[in-house]
Amino acid sequence: MVWSSLLELLLPTRCAGCDLPGDLLCEECRQALPLIEREWACPRCGAPFGHLVCTECWKAEPAFEAGVCVGSLAAPLSRCISLYKDSGERRLGVLLGDMLGATAGVWREWPQAVVPIPPSETALRRRGFDHTGVIGSRVATALGVPLMHALASTGARDQRVLGRTERRLNVEDAFVATGGDPLPPRVLLVDDVMTTGATLDAASAVLLAAGAEVVRVGTIARAW
Repeated sequence: MVWSSLLELLLPTRCAGCDLPGDLLCEECRQALPLIEREWACPRCGAPFGHLVCTECWKAEPAFEAGVCVGSLAAPLSRCISLYKDSGERRLGVLLGDMLGATAGVWREWPQAVVPIPPSETALRRRGFDHTGVIGSRVATALGVPLMHALASTGARDQRVLGRTERRLNVEDAFVATGGDPLPPRVLLVDDVMTTGATLDAASAVLLAAGAEVVRVGTIARAW
């Protein structure tokens, strides 16, 4: 307690959105979060304003049945994710995970397990922690279901540097099932960001092949 108080005095907590000292995410930045209204979003991929015709996935047939996203990949949500993943502000994992847990609460009675997208070994070494595992743990707690690390990464390239076609090719064999406990029929797959959906599609296909009957997905942010 004394140490944490001293640390706060020397290095005060700053808002992940505006960098002002105080809360991890101040009230003004909370109000500015680019949240996606589910009733207007695509029910398949979670893209904003895709409830009638989704320009993001209307030609696709992803392996996952449905998707929800907390918000669009824009400030201040994008900055929260960046600080969490790339600047080591691990406390944001709890904040972001709880946001996704609340959003996925629309399916509260549906999931029987939560599975996080696993980081590659390169990303795990670079960051020093499993960022999606933390998020998945918070979502599982919110929904009252077990967290299952049912996937392993085979080491695909960083998707952020790739275009749409390259992303899909890059993740074709990016995941394998870990072969642990049997998967339940209904699985919620979680990740931090969905861009084209290629990563979640590939991972969902592996979960289905490993025994899941239906996979839905949830992410913190939707790039579009």
